[in-house]
Amino acid sequence: MSTTSPIPVLRGSGGTLQAEEDALVLSRRRRERRIPLQAVRQVRAEGRALAVELTAPAGATPAVFRVRGVSAAAATVFADAVTARLPEDREPDGAALVTEGSPAESEDGAYFRTLRICAWGVALVTVGVAVAMAIVGSWVLAVAFLIGNPVTLGIVVLGLYGMRTPYHEWYLPRYGITVEAVYRGPRKYAYTDLHGRARTADVAGNAPTVRVAYHPDRPGEAFAAYSWIRKVFRTLVRLAFLLVGLSLFVYNIFVAVDGFRRG
Repeated sequence: MSTTSPIPVLRGSGGTLQAEEDALVLSRRRRERRIPLQAVRQVRAEGRALAVELTAPAGATPAVFRVRGVSAAAATVFADAVTARLPEDREPDGAALVTEGSPAESEDGAYFRTLRICAWGVALVTVGVAVAMAIVGSWVLAVAFLIGNPVTLGIVVLGLYGMRTPYHEWYLPRYGITVEAVYRGPRKYAYTDLHGRARTADVAGNAPTVRVAYHPDRPGEAFAAYSWIRKVFRTLVRLAFLLVGLSLFVYNIFVAVDGFRRG
């Protein structure tokens, strides 16, 4: 499906449903079902739900997939648009055409999933250390550690994530693909990738055109091709933020050690 497709993406309690050129993709709990349009008997809006009914042999009960808790208006638009796309000749047993697998995870998706796991681990360790410190050492320092450690680690994580941008700004103009992008609004520049697909880059400024660079394997994620002076400045600012977080983290370690020594 093109990024300019009028068919909305439906996100509800039954998962996420989106339309591609020749199929519907239903994502639920890290599982993805791909439903070819040839397997669909009808798509209907049911208030704040959308139902996808599959074709079935005579006398058999057709399978139905539903996404609930969506916008009623979006469900109606989705149903009408997909119905117009349904082919005239469809397979008699739609369930046999449905495939299931794991959805491809984006770089950001993998990063934030790892971040959530690490956050739980940090929370458990922080609470455990603070409780032990309060029992055998200073409860005042234990409270300070309990409050300060998550904040400090949050700054470190933001600093590490922020360094991702200057890394791409240095790497992609040299080893990726650089193209011209046209201003389309605040922080919005449009460009076309090598496959002729329209893309949008998040770039600050209001110049009529800018150069952006992207990796061939990730054409939808482009970064501005700044001058080396501007890249140095942006890199130093983000590096300073990261160093502040690391300094505070080291200080928290000293607080914890001091708290146990006072026991």
